[in-house]
Amino acid sequence: MQEGTRYFEARMSVLNEGNSIIAVIRDITSRRNAEDKITHQAYFDSLTDLPNRALLHDRLTQLLHEARRLSFFVGVVFLDLDDFKLINDSLGHETGDKLLIDTALRLKDCVREVDTVSRLGGDEFIILLSNLTSPKDINGVADSILNCFEKPFTIDERELMVSASIGISVFPGDGDNTSDLLRNADSAMYHAKAAGRNCFSFYTDSMNQEISRRLAIEEQLYGALDRGEFEVYYQPQFEVASGKLIGAEALLRWTSPKLGSVSPSEFIPVAEQTGTIVALGEFVLSEALILAKSYTVNLDDFRIAVNLSPRQFRDANLVNFIQSKLDDAGIKPERLELEITEGVLLGGSQHVYNTLKELHSLGICIAMDDFGTGYSSLNYLRKYPFNILKIDRSFVNDMTLTNNGSELIKAMVGMSHGLQMKVIAEGVETPEQFAMLKSIGCDNVQGYLFGRPMPRKDFENIDLVLPAI
Repeated sequence: MQEGTRYFEARMSVLNEGNSIIAVIRDITSRRNAEDKITHQAYFDSLTDLPNRALLHDRLTQLLHEARRLSFFVGVVFLDLDDFKLINDSLGHETGDKLLIDTALRLKDCVREVDTVSRLGGDEFIILLSNLTSPKDINGVADSILNCFEKPFTIDERELMVSASIGISVFPGDGDNTSDLLRNADSAMYHAKAAGRNCFSFYTDSMNQEISRRLAIEEQLYGALDRGEFEVYYQPQFEVASGKLIGAEALLRWTSPKLGSVSPSEFIPVAEQTGTIVALGEFVLSEALILAKSYTVNLDDFRIAVNLSPRQFRDANLVNFIQSKLDDAGIKPERLELEITEGVLLGGSQHVYNTLKELHSLGICIAMDDFGTGYSSLNYLRKYPFNILKIDRSFVNDMTLTNNGSELIKAMVGMSHGLQMKVIAEGVETPEQFAMLKSIGCDNVQGYLFGRPMPRKDFENIDLVLPAI
Protein backbone atom coordinates (compact mmCIF):
# COMPACT_ATOMS: atom_id res chain seq x y z
CA MET A 1 0.00 0.00 0.00
CA GLN A 2 1.40 3.41 -0.96
CA GLU A 3 1.63 5.99 1.80
CA GLY A 4 -1.37 8.27 1.72
CA THR A 5 -3.61 5.80 -0.11
CA ARG A 6 -7.16 5.83 1.23
CA TYR A 7 -9.77 3.05 1.03
CA PHE A 8 -13.54 3.39 0.93
CA GLU A 9 -16.41 0.94 1.21
CA ALA A 10 -19.69 1.61 -0.60
CA ARG A 11 -23.05 0.07 0.24
CA MET A 12 -26.15 0.66 -1.84
CA SER A 13 -29.80 -0.01 -1.09
CA VAL A 14 -33.01 0.39 -3.14
CA LEU A 15 -36.02 2.19 -1.66
CA ASN A 16 -39.33 0.36 -1.45
CA GLU A 17 -40.72 2.29 -4.39
CA GLY A 18 -37.85 0.92 -6.52
CA ASN A 19 -37.17 4.23 -8.12
CA SER A 20 -34.42 5.50 -5.82
CA ILE A 21 -31.01 4.16 -4.74
CA ILE A 22 -29.22 5.24 -1.57
CA ALA A 23 -25.43 4.86 -1.46
CA VAL A 24 -23.51 4.94 1.82
CA ILE A 25 -19.75 5.42 1.52
CA ARG A 26 -17.43 4.83 4.49
CA ASP A 27 -13.74 5.54 4.89
CA ILE A 28 -12.16 2.17 5.90
CA THR A 29 -8.53 3.29 5.58
CA SER A 30 -7.77 2.75 9.28
CA ARG A 31 -9.20 -0.77 9.21
CA ARG A 32 -7.27 -1.69 6.05
CA ASN A 33 -4.06 -0.26 7.48
CA ALA A 34 -4.54 -2.30 10.65
CA GLU A 35 -5.18 -5.46 8.62
CA ASP A 36 -2.12 -4.83 6.45
CA LYS A 37 -0.01 -4.27 9.56
CA ILE A 38 -1.17 -7.54 11.10
CA THR A 39 -0.46 -9.39 7.85
CA HIS A 40 3.01 -7.83 7.64
CA GLN A 41 3.81 -8.77 11.23
CA ALA A 42 2.74 -12.34 10.52
CA TYR A 43 5.14 -12.77 7.60
CA PHE A 44 8.04 -10.38 8.21
CA ASP A 45 10.69 -10.21 10.91
CA SER A 46 10.06 -7.29 13.27
CA LEU A 47 13.76 -6.42 13.63
CA THR A 48 15.18 -6.69 10.11
CA ASP A 49 11.94 -6.53 8.09
CA LEU A 50 13.07 -9.60 6.19
CA PRO A 51 10.66 -12.47 5.43
CA ASN A 52 10.29 -14.63 8.53
CA ARG A 53 10.12 -18.39 8.94
CA ALA A 54 6.46 -18.63 7.85
CA LEU A 55 6.92 -16.64 4.66
CA LEU A 56 10.20 -18.47 3.95
CA HIS A 57 8.43 -21.84 3.97
CA ASP A 58 5.68 -20.47 1.73
CA ARG A 59 8.12 -19.00 -0.79
CA LEU A 60 10.31 -22.09 -0.83
CA THR A 61 7.27 -24.32 -1.38
CA GLN A 62 6.13 -22.17 -4.33
CA LEU A 63 9.68 -22.02 -5.67
CA LEU A 64 9.96 -25.81 -5.67
CA HIS A 65 6.67 -26.14 -7.58
CA GLU A 66 8.02 -23.76 -10.21
CA ALA A 67 11.41 -25.52 -10.31
CA ARG A 68 9.76 -28.89 -10.98
CA ARG A 69 7.71 -27.38 -13.80
CA LEU A 70 10.58 -25.47 -15.47
CA SER A 71 13.45 -27.81 -14.49
CA PHE A 72 15.86 -25.41 -12.78
CA PHE A 73 17.96 -25.76 -9.63
CA VAL A 74 17.19 -24.05 -6.30
CA GLY A 75 19.86 -23.20 -3.75
CA VAL A 76 19.10 -23.01 -0.03
CA VAL A 77 21.83 -21.07 1.80
CA PHE A 78 21.85 -21.36 5.61
CA LEU A 79 23.99 -18.66 7.25
CA ASP A 80 24.95 -18.35 10.91
CA LEU A 81 27.10 -15.57 12.37
CA ASP A 82 30.22 -16.84 14.14
CA ASP A 83 30.42 -16.07 17.88
CA PHE A 84 27.34 -13.84 17.75
CA LYS A 85 26.19 -14.96 21.19
CA LEU A 86 29.50 -13.88 22.66
CA ILE A 87 29.12 -10.43 21.09
CA ASN A 88 25.50 -10.25 22.23
CA ASP A 89 26.37 -11.17 25.81
CA SER A 90 29.49 -9.02 26.11
CA LEU A 91 28.34 -5.87 24.28
CA GLY A 92 24.61 -6.04 24.96
CA HIS A 93 21.48 -7.01 23.05
CA GLU A 94 21.08 -3.53 21.57
CA THR A 95 24.46 -3.87 19.85
CA GLY A 96 23.51 -7.38 18.77
CA ASP A 97 20.27 -6.14 17.23
CA LYS A 98 22.07 -3.41 15.29
CA LEU A 99 24.54 -5.98 14.02
CA LEU A 100 21.67 -8.17 12.77
CA ILE A 101 20.06 -5.21 10.98
CA ASP A 102 23.33 -4.33 9.24
CA THR A 103 23.88 -7.98 8.35
CA ALA A 104 20.46 -8.12 6.70
CA LEU A 105 21.29 -5.08 4.57
CA ARG A 106 24.61 -6.55 3.45
CA LEU A 107 23.04 -9.88 2.55
CA LYS A 108 20.37 -8.24 0.40
CA ASP A 109 23.13 -6.47 -1.54
CA CYS A 110 24.78 -9.84 -2.29
CA VAL A 111 21.85 -11.41 -4.16
CA ARG A 112 19.50 -10.73 -7.06
CA GLU A 113 16.03 -9.21 -6.88
CA VAL A 114 14.48 -12.62 -7.60
CA ASP A 115 16.22 -14.22 -4.62
CA THR A 116 14.91 -14.19 -1.05
CA VAL A 117 16.85 -13.21 2.06
CA SER A 118 15.03 -14.20 5.25
CA ARG A 119 15.77 -14.32 8.95
CA LEU A 120 15.05 -17.69 10.50
CA GLY A 121 15.61 -16.43 14.06
CA GLY A 122 18.48 -15.33 16.29
CA ASP A 123 21.59 -14.91 14.11
CA GLU A 124 20.42 -17.42 11.49
CA PHE A 125 19.54 -16.30 7.97
CA ILE A 126 18.24 -18.27 4.98
CA ILE A 127 18.80 -17.20 1.36
CA LEU A 128 16.79 -18.80 -1.44
CA LEU A 129 18.50 -18.76 -4.84
CA SER A 130 16.15 -19.43 -7.75
CA ASN A 131 16.43 -20.13 -11.49
CA LEU A 132 19.90 -21.67 -11.26
CA THR A 133 21.20 -23.48 -14.33
CA SER A 134 23.83 -25.37 -12.29
CA PRO A 135 24.66 -25.91 -8.60
CA LYS A 136 28.07 -24.39 -9.38
CA ASP A 137 26.31 -21.03 -9.76
CA ILE A 138 26.04 -20.95 -5.95
CA ASN A 139 29.81 -20.81 -5.45
CA GLY A 140 30.05 -17.22 -6.62
CA VAL A 141 27.15 -16.14 -4.40
CA ALA A 142 28.67 -17.87 -1.36
CA ASP A 143 32.03 -16.20 -2.01
CA SER A 144 30.29 -12.84 -2.35
CA ILE A 145 28.51 -13.35 0.98
CA LEU A 146 31.74 -14.24 2.79
CA ASN A 147 33.47 -11.25 1.23
CA CYS A 148 30.79 -8.88 2.47
CA PHE A 149 31.85 -9.71 6.04
CA GLU A 150 35.48 -8.73 5.44
CA LYS A 151 34.66 -5.09 6.08
CA PRO A 152 34.14 -4.36 9.80
CA PHE A 153 30.70 -3.42 11.09
CA THR A 154 30.66 0.06 12.64
CA ILE A 155 28.17 0.10 15.49
CA ASP A 156 28.02 2.95 18.02
CA GLU A 157 31.52 4.07 16.97
CA ARG A 158 32.88 0.58 17.64
CA GLU A 159 34.29 -1.54 14.84
CA LEU A 160 33.36 -5.24 15.00
CA MET A 161 34.88 -7.94 12.85
CA VAL A 162 32.29 -10.66 12.29
CA SER A 163 32.47 -13.75 10.11
CA ALA A 164 29.83 -16.24 9.01
CA SER A 165 29.52 -19.98 8.46
CA ILE A 166 27.42 -21.07 5.49
CA GLY A 167 25.74 -24.37 4.66
CA ILE A 168 24.20 -25.06 1.25
CA SER A 169 21.69 -27.60 -0.02
CA VAL A 170 20.49 -27.81 -3.63
CA PHE A 171 17.16 -28.91 -5.11
CA PRO A 172 16.58 -31.56 -6.36
CA GLY A 173 19.71 -33.49 -5.36
CA ASP A 174 19.68 -32.73 -1.63
CA GLY A 175 15.95 -32.88 -1.01
CA ASP A 176 12.56 -32.71 -2.67
CA ASN A 177 10.71 -30.69 -0.03
CA THR A 178 11.21 -27.67 2.20
CA SER A 179 11.91 -29.61 5.40
CA ASP A 180 14.66 -31.77 3.89
CA LEU A 181 16.35 -28.87 2.12
CA LEU A 182 16.37 -26.66 5.23
CA ARG A 183 17.56 -29.49 7.47
CA ASN A 184 20.34 -30.47 5.11
CA ALA A 185 21.49 -26.87 4.67
CA ASP A 186 21.58 -26.64 8.48
CA SER A 187 23.73 -29.79 8.62
CA ALA A 188 26.12 -28.30 6.06
CA MET A 189 26.36 -25.10 8.11
CA TYR A 190 27.44 -27.05 11.20
CA HIS A 191 30.04 -28.77 9.05
CA ALA A 192 31.35 -25.34 8.01
CA LYS A 193 31.57 -24.37 11.69
CA ALA A 194 33.57 -27.49 12.46
CA ALA A 195 35.84 -26.83 9.48
CA GLY A 196 37.03 -23.59 11.02
CA ARG A 197 34.19 -21.13 10.37
CA ASN A 198 34.22 -18.23 7.91
CA CYS A 199 33.65 -20.68 5.05
CA PHE A 200 30.86 -22.44 3.14
CA SER A 201 30.09 -26.11 2.78
CA PHE A 202 27.76 -28.01 0.44
CA TYR A 203 25.61 -30.75 1.92
CA THR A 204 26.75 -34.37 1.64
CA ASP A 205 25.08 -37.56 2.85
CA SER A 206 27.77 -38.11 5.50
CA MET A 207 26.70 -34.91 7.26
CA ASN A 208 23.51 -36.56 8.47
CA GLN A 209 25.68 -39.03 10.34
CA GLU A 210 27.58 -36.15 11.94
CA ILE A 211 24.37 -34.47 13.07
CA SER A 212 23.05 -37.77 14.45
CA ARG A 213 26.29 -38.18 16.38
CA ARG A 214 26.02 -34.66 17.77
CA LEU A 215 22.42 -35.24 18.89
CA ALA A 216 23.43 -38.52 20.53
CA ILE A 217 26.23 -36.75 22.41
CA GLU A 218 23.85 -34.03 23.57
CA GLU A 219 21.34 -36.64 24.75
CA GLN A 220 23.90 -38.72 26.66
CA LEU A 221 25.65 -35.65 28.06
CA TYR A 222 22.54 -34.82 30.05
CA GLY A 223 23.00 -36.39 33.48
CA ALA A 224 26.39 -37.93 32.63
CA LEU A 225 28.14 -36.06 35.43
CA ASP A 226 25.66 -37.31 38.03
CA ARG A 227 26.11 -40.83 36.70
CA GLY A 228 29.84 -40.65 37.34
CA GLU A 229 30.87 -40.99 33.70
CA PHE A 230 33.50 -38.22 33.81
CA GLU A 231 37.05 -38.44 35.09
CA VAL A 232 39.82 -35.86 35.28
CA TYR A 233 43.14 -36.82 33.69
CA TYR A 234 46.43 -35.01 34.30
CA GLN A 235 49.28 -34.25 31.93
CA PRO A 236 52.58 -33.41 33.65
CA GLN A 237 54.48 -30.17 33.08
CA PHE A 238 58.24 -29.89 33.63
CA GLU A 239 60.69 -27.05 34.04
CA VAL A 240 63.14 -27.07 31.16
CA ALA A 241 66.25 -25.89 33.05
CA SER A 242 66.02 -28.26 36.04
CA GLY A 243 63.85 -31.05 34.64
CA LYS A 244 61.66 -30.89 37.76
CA LEU A 245 57.94 -31.56 37.81
CA ILE A 246 56.34 -28.15 38.32
CA GLY A 247 52.70 -28.82 37.60
CA ALA A 248 49.98 -30.52 35.58
CA GLU A 249 47.12 -29.62 33.29
CA ALA A 250 43.75 -31.01 34.30
CA LEU A 251 41.90 -32.50 31.31
CA LEU A 252 38.36 -33.87 31.30
CA ARG A 253 37.62 -37.33 29.89
CA TRP A 254 34.24 -38.94 29.25
CA THR A 255 33.41 -42.60 28.88
CA SER A 256 29.75 -43.12 28.06
CA PRO A 257 28.13 -46.57 28.50
CA LYS A 258 26.29 -46.04 25.21
CA LEU A 259 28.80 -44.04 23.16
CA GLY A 260 32.07 -45.35 24.53
CA SER A 261 35.03 -42.99 24.90
CA VAL A 262 34.00 -39.57 23.57
CA SER A 263 36.69 -37.13 22.50
CA PRO A 264 36.78 -33.72 24.21
CA SER A 265 36.78 -32.17 20.74
CA GLU A 266 33.30 -33.67 20.33
CA PHE A 267 31.67 -33.14 23.71
CA ILE A 268 33.21 -29.82 24.83
CA PRO A 269 31.53 -27.75 22.04
CA VAL A 270 28.19 -29.42 22.81
CA ALA A 271 28.64 -28.80 26.54
CA GLU A 272 29.52 -25.18 25.79
CA GLN A 273 26.42 -24.70 23.67
CA THR A 274 24.03 -26.39 26.11
CA GLY A 275 25.49 -24.78 29.24
CA THR A 276 26.58 -28.11 30.73
CA ILE A 277 30.15 -26.80 30.63
CA VAL A 278 29.57 -24.77 33.81
CA ALA A 279 28.93 -27.84 35.98
CA LEU A 280 31.71 -29.75 34.22
CA GLY A 281 34.13 -26.90 34.83
CA GLU A 282 33.28 -26.86 38.51
CA PHE A 283 33.85 -30.61 38.68
CA VAL A 284 37.27 -30.32 37.03
CA LEU A 285 38.35 -27.52 39.36
CA SER A 286 37.26 -29.42 42.48
CA GLU A 287 39.06 -32.60 41.42
CA ALA A 288 42.19 -30.75 40.30
CA LEU A 289 42.57 -28.96 43.61
CA ILE A 290 42.49 -32.30 45.44
CA LEU A 291 45.49 -33.43 43.41
CA ALA A 292 47.24 -30.09 43.89
CA LYS A 293 46.81 -30.35 47.66
CA SER A 294 48.66 -33.68 47.76
CA TYR A 295 51.60 -32.26 45.77
CA THR A 296 52.06 -28.95 47.57
CA VAL A 297 53.32 -30.90 50.61
CA ASN A 298 56.54 -31.94 48.83
CA LEU A 299 56.65 -29.53 45.88
CA ASP A 300 56.33 -25.93 46.97
CA ASP A 301 56.07 -24.64 43.41
CA PHE A 302 53.60 -27.22 42.07
CA ARG A 303 50.79 -25.60 40.08
CA ILE A 304 47.61 -27.13 38.68
CA ALA A 305 46.29 -25.71 35.36
CA VAL A 306 42.55 -25.67 34.67
CA ASN A 307 40.83 -24.43 31.50
CA LEU A 308 38.05 -21.85 31.73
CA SER A 309 35.50 -21.69 28.90
CA PRO A 310 33.71 -18.59 27.55
CA ARG A 311 30.44 -19.87 29.02
CA GLN A 312 31.94 -20.10 32.52
CA PHE A 313 32.94 -16.44 32.32
CA ARG A 314 29.30 -15.49 32.00
CA ASP A 315 28.68 -16.95 35.46
CA ALA A 316 28.51 -14.00 37.87
CA ASN A 317 29.52 -16.30 40.73
CA LEU A 318 32.74 -17.51 39.06
CA VAL A 319 35.24 -15.63 41.23
CA ASN A 320 33.44 -16.47 44.49
CA PHE A 321 33.23 -20.14 43.50
CA ILE A 322 36.95 -20.35 42.73
CA GLN A 323 37.83 -18.58 45.97
CA SER A 324 35.62 -20.90 48.01
CA LYS A 325 37.13 -23.99 46.39
CA LEU A 326 40.65 -22.75 47.12
CA ASP A 327 39.66 -22.16 50.74
CA ASP A 328 38.03 -25.60 51.04
CA ALA A 329 41.13 -27.29 49.64
CA GLY A 330 43.55 -25.20 51.66
CA ILE A 331 45.42 -24.22 48.50
CA LYS A 332 47.25 -20.93 48.01
CA PRO A 333 45.87 -19.03 44.98
CA GLU A 334 49.29 -18.97 43.27
CA ARG A 335 49.11 -22.79 43.02
CA LEU A 336 46.18 -22.46 40.60
CA GLU A 337 46.62 -21.56 36.95
CA LEU A 338 43.58 -20.66 34.86
CA GLU A 339 43.98 -21.10 31.10
CA ILE A 340 42.05 -18.66 28.91
CA THR A 341 41.51 -18.94 25.16
CA GLU A 342 40.90 -16.07 22.79
CA GLY A 343 37.20 -16.94 22.65
CA VAL A 344 36.83 -15.67 26.22
CA LEU A 345 38.32 -12.30 25.30
CA LEU A 346 36.45 -11.67 22.05
CA GLY A 347 34.59 -8.37 22.10
CA GLY A 348 36.67 -6.71 24.81
CA SER A 349 33.97 -7.09 27.47
CA GLN A 350 34.52 -5.02 30.58
CA HIS A 351 33.07 -7.87 32.62
CA VAL A 352 35.77 -10.25 31.34
CA TYR A 353 38.48 -7.68 32.04
CA ASN A 354 37.21 -7.08 35.56
CA THR A 355 36.92 -10.81 36.26
CA LEU A 356 40.47 -11.52 35.07
CA LYS A 357 41.80 -8.57 37.05
CA GLU A 358 40.02 -9.80 40.18
CA LEU A 359 41.34 -13.34 39.75
CA HIS A 360 44.84 -11.97 39.16
CA SER A 361 44.62 -9.80 42.28
CA LEU A 362 43.85 -12.93 44.32
CA GLY A 363 47.24 -14.28 43.25
CA ILE A 364 45.90 -16.81 40.72
CA CYS A 365 48.09 -17.30 37.64
CA ILE A 366 46.40 -16.45 34.32
CA ALA A 367 47.64 -18.18 31.17
CA MET A 368 46.91 -17.36 27.53
CA ASP A 369 46.19 -20.75 25.97
CA ASP A 370 46.64 -21.72 22.29
CA PHE A 371 48.74 -18.62 21.67
CA GLY A 372 49.24 -17.78 18.02
CA THR A 373 46.00 -19.25 16.71
CA GLY A 374 44.00 -15.99 16.92
CA TYR A 375 44.42 -12.78 14.96
CA SER A 376 44.51 -10.38 17.92
CA SER A 377 46.51 -12.31 20.52
CA LEU A 378 49.24 -9.66 20.79
CA ASN A 379 46.72 -7.03 21.75
CA TYR A 380 45.32 -9.32 24.42
CA LEU A 381 48.76 -9.79 25.97
CA ARG A 382 49.08 -6.05 26.22
CA LYS A 383 45.64 -5.45 27.70
CA TYR A 384 44.99 -8.35 30.07
CA PRO A 385 46.94 -9.47 33.18
CA PHE A 386 48.56 -12.67 31.90
CA ASN A 387 51.36 -14.44 33.78
CA ILE A 388 51.97 -17.34 31.41
CA LEU A 389 51.87 -17.83 27.67
CA LYS A 390 51.20 -21.28 26.22
CA ILE A 391 52.61 -21.84 22.75
CA ASP A 392 50.19 -23.88 20.67
CA ARG A 393 51.24 -27.39 19.66
CA SER A 394 50.98 -26.53 15.97
CA PHE A 395 53.94 -24.16 16.30
CA VAL A 396 55.94 -26.71 18.26
CA ASN A 397 55.29 -29.29 15.55
CA ASP A 398 56.57 -26.92 12.86
CA MET A 399 59.68 -25.72 14.69
CA THR A 400 61.93 -28.59 13.61
CA LEU A 401 60.51 -28.66 10.09
CA THR A 402 61.22 -25.09 8.95
CA ASN A 403 63.56 -22.28 9.95
CA ASN A 404 60.60 -19.94 10.16
CA GLY A 405 59.00 -22.22 12.74
CA SER A 406 61.92 -22.06 15.16
CA GLU A 407 62.40 -18.31 14.62
CA LEU A 408 58.74 -17.70 15.37
CA ILE A 409 58.90 -19.54 18.70
CA LYS A 410 62.14 -17.71 19.54
CA ALA A 411 60.29 -14.42 18.97
CA MET A 412 57.39 -15.56 21.16
CA VAL A 413 59.71 -16.50 24.00
CA GLY A 414 61.65 -13.24 23.75
CA MET A 415 58.47 -11.16 23.66
CA SER A 416 56.97 -13.01 26.63
CA HIS A 417 60.09 -12.63 28.76
CA GLY A 418 60.10 -8.95 27.87
CA LEU A 419 56.56 -8.75 29.27
CA GLN A 420 57.67 -10.59 32.43
CA MET A 421 55.73 -13.72 31.44
CA LYS A 422 56.76 -17.36 31.67
CA VAL A 423 56.39 -19.57 28.57
CA ILE A 424 55.20 -23.15 28.35
CA ALA A 425 55.27 -25.12 25.10
CA GLU A 426 52.62 -27.80 24.68
CA GLY A 427 52.59 -30.77 22.34
CA VAL A 428 56.31 -31.57 22.69
CA GLU A 429 56.76 -35.05 21.23
CA THR A 430 60.40 -35.47 20.18
CA PRO A 431 63.83 -34.99 21.79
CA GLU A 432 64.73 -32.64 18.92
CA GLN A 433 61.84 -30.33 19.77
CA PHE A 434 62.79 -30.37 23.45
CA ALA A 435 66.45 -29.60 22.70
CA MET A 436 65.49 -26.67 20.48
CA LEU A 437 63.07 -25.26 23.06
CA LYS A 438 65.79 -25.52 25.70
CA SER A 439 68.26 -23.64 23.51
CA ILE A 440 65.68 -20.93 22.81
CA GLY A 441 65.04 -20.37 26.53
CA CYS A 442 61.52 -21.79 26.88
CA ASP A 443 60.64 -22.09 30.58
CA ASN A 444 58.33 -25.11 30.79
CA VAL A 445 57.13 -27.97 28.60
CA GLN A 446 54.41 -30.57 28.36
CA GLY A 447 53.65 -33.24 25.78
CA TYR A 448 53.73 -36.94 24.96
CA LEU A 449 57.53 -36.96 25.25
CA PHE A 450 57.14 -36.47 29.01
CA GLY A 451 53.79 -38.10 29.63
CA ARG A 452 50.32 -38.48 28.17
CA PRO A 453 47.22 -37.36 30.06
CA MET A 454 46.61 -39.99 32.74
CA PRO A 455 44.28 -40.81 35.66
CA ARG A 456 45.20 -39.48 39.09
CA LYS A 457 46.43 -42.85 40.37
CA ASP A 458 48.92 -43.09 37.49
CA PHE A 459 49.99 -39.47 37.79
CA GLU A 460 50.87 -39.94 41.46
CA ASN A 461 53.46 -42.57 40.45
CA ILE A 462 55.41 -40.52 37.88
CA ASP A 463 58.99 -39.39 38.49
CA LEU A 464 59.40 -35.92 39.95
CA VAL A 465 62.45 -35.27 37.78
CA LEU A 466 62.87 -35.93 34.07
CA PRO A 467 65.35 -38.60 33.03
CA ALA A 468 68.08 -37.47 30.67
CA ILE A 469 66.63 -36.81 27.21
